[in-house]
Amino acid sequence: MCINIGALFGIATTYSERFVGFWLAYLEPGILYAISPLVLWWASKRLYKAPPQGSVLNEAVRVFRQACTNGGWRNLFRRNVSFWDSAKPSYIEARDGTIDLNKVVWDDLFVDEIKASIRACGIFFLIPIFLLADGGIGAMENTQSAAMKLDGAPNDLMNNFNSLAIIVFTPIMTWGIYPFFEKIGYPIKPMTRMFIGFQLAAINMIGGAIIQWKVYQTSPCGYYASTCAEVSDVSLWWQLVLYGIPAIGEIFVMVTSYEIAYSRAPARMKGLVYGLCLFNSAIAAIIGLACADAIQDPYLIWPYVALAVACFLCAFLFPTYYKDFNEPMKMFADPARQAGQLQVKQSEKQAMEEDRA
Repeated sequence: MCINIGALFGIATTYSERFVGFWLAYLEPGILYAISPLVLWWASKRLYKAPPQGSVLNEAVRVFRQACTNGGWRNLFRRNVSFWDSAKPSYIEARDGTIDLNKVVWDDLFVDEIKASIRACGIFFLIPIFLLADGGIGAMENTQSAAMKLDGAPNDLMNNFNSLAIIVFTPIMTWGIYPFFEKIGYPIKPMTRMFIGFQLAAINMIGGAIIQWKVYQTSPCGYYASTCAEVSDVSLWWQLVLYGIPAIGEIFVMVTSYEIAYSRAPARMKGLVYGLCLFNSAIAAIIGLACADAIQDPYLIWPYVALAVACFLCAFLFPTYYKDFNEPMKMFADPARQAGQLQVKQSEKQAMEEDRA
């Protein structure tokens, strides 16, 4: 919600540019950025600053390499056999009768954490489909607005209502809808939230297809409305649907994906997993740029239809294939616990060497 409060300043800069000048539109965000260092200085003493920790990536790579040894890679895509079990110290000890403490410096729980992190990243691969429906492929919604009657509104104003809708509906969901369903005994679980968000995106794209069809029907140039000298009689304010509905979907999808990224990753991998979660925005942008030249008259209806079908079908993967994410996760290990266990293993190794001596 706080992010979108900041994004809402886009409305002020839009009207400043139109009625005053570009100098004021640039000055407003410039002032906010100038204030930011002061806010960080004020908040610095109130923040918990965790000490630097070594990267867990090397250890995760070693776990993956261990899981691939002795033909374990064949189990990577098998449902009835766990690929990761072969990397657990308990499995290695049962198989070989001993453990090389120089190579195996992790425990069974850490392997489970890596497995959960990789599985969480699988959910993120579906997020670009939602993001494309939350703004369209390329500039198709801007192209649509260029053929519509403005009715006193700048054509670059509408996208700011996405932020406004999030600001309005976030407290409604947080303190209204979610507590109500928990109170009556039907809490909205994470994968149900993802399902609802994707279905809202599908509904949004259906609305976009209908609006685009109506623009084509009422434009003097028919199916070449975006390059026509005259605009359609359809009001630009109809695009509020295209920015309001997916904004509510973001509350379900994006917040839940951030929650999964944070809660399903080991302590030292949270930044990496969260970064992979946000990387989906870049993937959606790349797809949009790649398809930009194809998103033009007279085919502007079909991208809406394609995204509606994609969102509708992908929504069913969450309560079925990813239904295990609705269950509470075991407490993850933190770096201090891992360091303590490593020290214990090193002590055990030293004791074994002394016994041999």
